[in-house]
Amino acid sequence: MNKPDSGSRFEEFKNATAASVRTIAGLRDLDVTFSNSEPPIGRVVTAGKPRLPLPDYNMNAQSLRLVRGCADAQALRLAHHDEKTHRKLAPKARAALEAFNAMEQARVESIGHQEMSGVAHNLNAVLEEKCKRLGFGLVGTREQVPLAEALHVMTRLALTGETIPPSAENMVKMWKPWLQEKLGKHFDDFFSAETINDQQKFSEASRKLITALELDPGEADAGDEETSDQDSQTQKDAKDGKESKEAQESIDPSDEMGEGEAESDAAPGLEETDEGGGTGDGEIAAGENRRSYEDYIHGPEGLYKVYTHDFDEEIEAQELADEDELTRLRQMLDRQLGHHQTVITKLANRLMRKLMAKQQRTWQFDLEEGILDVARLARVVANPNVPLTFKQEKEMPFRDTVVTLLIDNSGSMRGRPIAIAAMTTDIIARTLERCGLKVEILGFTTRQWKGGKARDLWMQSGRMLNPGRLNDIRHIIYKAADAPMRRTRRNLGLMLKEGLLKENIDGEALVWAYNRLAVRPEARKIMMVISDGAPVDDSTLSVNPPNYLEMDLRNVIRWIENDSKVELTAIGIGHDVTRYYKKALTITDADELARALAEQLADLFDEK
Repeated sequence: MNKPDSGSRFEEFKNATAASVRTIAGLRDLDVTFSNSEPPIGRVVTAGKPRLPLPDYNMNAQSLRLVRGCADAQALRLAHHDEKTHRKLAPKARAALEAFNAMEQARVESIGHQEMSGVAHNLNAVLEEKCKRLGFGLVGTREQVPLAEALHVMTRLALTGETIPPSAENMVKMWKPWLQEKLGKHFDDFFSAETINDQQKFSEASRKLITALELDPGEADAGDEETSDQDSQTQKDAKDGKESKEAQESIDPSDEMGEGEAESDAAPGLEETDEGGGTGDGEIAAGENRRSYEDYIHGPEGLYKVYTHDFDEEIEAQELADEDELTRLRQMLDRQLGHHQTVITKLANRLMRKLMAKQQRTWQFDLEEGILDVARLARVVANPNVPLTFKQEKEMPFRDTVVTLLIDNSGSMRGRPIAIAAMTTDIIARTLERCGLKVEILGFTTRQWKGGKARDLWMQSGRMLNPGRLNDIRHIIYKAADAPMRRTRRNLGLMLKEGLLKENIDGEALVWAYNRLAVRPEARKIMMVISDGAPVDDSTLSVNPPNYLEMDLRNVIRWIENDSKVELTAIGIGHDVTRYYKKALTITDADELARALAEQLADLFDEK
């Protein structure tokens, strides 16, 4: 009897795995897909559509076990997780929500771990592989491991009683003492066996743990309270003297505004940004990392304001981490995206062939001067009266080009999106560099959540109304246009640094990238923005109109698109950016980024 070939075995395994997912999930018509770009480290199923990694081509036992483990994790989520209950009890703060999601995933995995020994074996294999790929056994400090990942592992251990995987021992050793000190009691005491099968009770226990860890400051943001106080004060000031006096007596003295508020409110435009307030804080380093915005006044008639530039930062990536940390982060990035690298490289090579074809040279023949055309010497020998012919090389027209890749470094990009963006950018940049094109890689975020020093200064200086942008922005240079990729590729690992990704103020980031690009000597200048959402900064939006940052982004885009110096295009990850940019593409998942980036660049270099 003939043995089935590897192709049929491969399909049989896929069909059996998909059937297993449908059985555990209890969904007969569930659509299960496989992707060679999906790493076998577990993934929370989204929109009810499981996507699984493919096993290695040789289909060894470990590879098959990892795929089955990923399938079991997603199937258990579909079977034992109620999204309505989850949304109802989920916290709003980003760090708290990530921790909440991680513990819920640990709960559903624990159900399968207790009920089916084979599933437990598969899930343990995936957990071990995940810890290896994320480098948890190599980290030297607690801050190098995301809290959500630590909570996922420790919650599973608490619910199942299983032993710690060898690759997670180092991580648990670092996090456990801190957690128990913060919680005031043993971590395991927050969960009991009864909560595993009751999502409501488990979620309530998770919220208590999150509150004890001080991850969720509460639904009422401090900025909202300040705005409410300011609105109340403004209404009171509008009344006659007696009413105003009575109203002011009912206000907390800490919320009263200074006498110079009216003068501060009258300050129009970008240039007058907290000149006087700068002397109110001894920590201010005047001119620290300040940038010039000479070419553009934000918003129509300069209505977009910046409260202060004193704490803004433009910084080289290597200044945000030491050499050892950059090396470790780069290794972590490479491990995470081993499956993606092959796919991205194929797309990059396709792009390179297209670019090289446009740069190919041709020859002109039968000229009176130039290089001797040896291919036609035979006819000269045959007939000495025929003159010698020459040829000259002719280069096809291809304008000198520089490309800027501007990457959103906001907190919502954490995890797979930012890792894939970093790896894709790396390989595409090397491809363009081999074709003789200059590439600059930039990132934008903020230095703090919810305002930082700028907000502190605003509060100390009287809390003027509508202060404008109220956060400390951070613009990161991962690779300058003239720097070779081989010297800077390690910098891209910085995007995985815990705590780096915060808020995103897109309008000013585009102006900054444009100003760097516009002064370049190249004949053609291209800027490509990679983002996953609209501009968001809680500190700014809490004390300004709700569409303040979005309106500025639209004005900046319109200004750049109407300028012939720079060609602007964008890729939105799970977010429709076509409503902002004329040339834009929206993808539903970060896994599609490599294809989208290669295709967008290829289209830009097509003849118009």
